[in-house]
Amino acid sequence: MNPADKVIELLQKIQEKIEQITRLVNAVLSRIPSFLSWVADKLRDGWNTMLAKLGEFWDWFTDKLSYVGNPFLLNGAADGWKQAAAKVARLNDDITDLNLSVDDRWTGRAAEQYKQSIEPQRRANTSIMSDFAENIAGAMTTMAGAIIAFWAGIAIAIIALLSALAGAAVATGTIIGLPAVPVLITLGIVAFLVAAGSGVAILYVSAGGARSTLRSTSAGITSWPKIAMQ
Repeated sequence: MNPADKVIELLQKIQEKIEQITRLVNAVLSRIPSFLSWVADKLRDGWNTMLAKLGEFWDWFTDKLSYVGNPFLLNGAADGWKQAAAKVARLNDDITDLNLSVDDRWTGRAAEQYKQSIEPQRRANTSIMSDFAENIAGAMTTMAGAIIAFWAGIAIAIIALLSALAGAAVATGTIIGLPAVPVLITLGIVAFLVAAGSGVAILYVSAGGARSTLRSTSAGITSWPKIAMQ
């Protein structure tokens, strides 16, 4: 399961809990005597503030759920690059002096020139492994882990908000406790937004690191050995 799918499930629970609290509040409001009208006034003020903050909560997810990322695809692509690096490593083994028959079956100027090209071939293959394949695989793996950690953190923050909503639902049990309902919800949403903001910042840092790693691949070999061009 994509980690964002769990978040979507939790958001449905948030919606259901908000609707439940709204029904409970309306039920208690209908029983408030006239001499406690101040409770209703205080509740309305807090409720309006809470609704504005709740709007921020839903707005936060508008673009996030459109670009959730795919850590499984990234890890799969990283494995592909690792396999490519392993194949190149085997090529390097094949062109070692011990494995080449050029030393004992091929002599003359051409053989000598070919032997001189062996080291550049090794360096090129090593660069493919270390500067390209391994770096790209590492960046993809890092980014996949960052995406999973991000959505896991968001899920934990939503669970904390659900706990705040549970406390708000309990506060609806008494008329005097009604003004505390929107306050508890608002505090829970604010805590979520702070945690979510930190999660986004950490994700951006990870993405920046992965981007720098990918850019560093250009520091590897810039031209193929001459023998490869012939």
